Amino acid sequence: MSYTTCKDYHAAELNFKEFVETHFSHGDVSIIQETMCEPMKQLHEVFSSGMVKGNRMLASSVGGIIYPLFSASKYFKEIHVIEFTDASVKHFNQWVENGDEATDWSFAAKFLSQLEGNENGWEEKEEQTRTAVKGVFKYDLLDSNSTKLVTIPEVDCFLTVFLFNVICKTKEDFKNNVKSFTSSLKIGGHMVLILALDMTCYRVGDHKFSTLTVNEKFVKKVLTNTGFVIVKEVIMPTSKENDLVDYKNMVCMVAQKVKKT
Repeated sequence: MSYTTCKDYHAAELNFKEFVETHFSHGDVSIIQETMCEPMKQLHEVFSSGMVKGNRMLASSVGGIIYPLFSASKYFKEIHVIEFTDASVKHFNQWVENGDEATDWSFAAKFLSQLEGNENGWEEKEEQTRTAVKGVFKYDLLDSNSTKLVTIPEVDCFLTVFLFNVICKTKEDFKNNVKSFTSSLKIGGHMVLILALDMTCYRVGDHKFSTLTVNEKFVKKVLTNTGFVIVKEVIMPTSKENDLVDYKNMVCMVAQKVKKT
């Protein structure tokens, strides 16, 4: 993959449905195993263990992906979602509203149902998730004065999957976004974070999009400096090189907020 002339996440050329279906739901089986199945295993373990509890969650993940919410919706009655463009809001709501053009997430729902020991419960899993989603907030990445996050109620958990890789241009952006997105998180609450490590770019169709390259040491330092204590960390190695994305590893971190910064 050539990394010249990469576009930004919010660029008009990014087709969110194509992005999600290529990288997370309908693409090469080996890629889906890494980008969806392995993270779902980690999320299932986190939530089913009782480590992360509460009633209200804030969730924001790359591309309007639904699968991270399947595990969470069993344990959180209210899930509030942040999206970043009109297109991503539309893509997310198409699934919530069971629209004809929605991405099919039944494979993910079936996969989690198998993990939970109830192979026939996947349709109930989808409806449980739709019911738990109480609203979608749009946060404008291009508006430096956006205050949308202020309107979100206090939450017990912030869940994010691959998001900070793609919305941050600099390491300072990463630090600021972690602080901003966890501002509504209660003291004692948890941040559940899945990131790609050492990634520089990804492809959707004929377009390439840039990412912020971060490593494990940097992420841990940011969380610590933002008032968190890391209580769980799992590195998920990649198994196959491909021309869609170039991350080296993926990491799942659970961090508890112990103070405001």
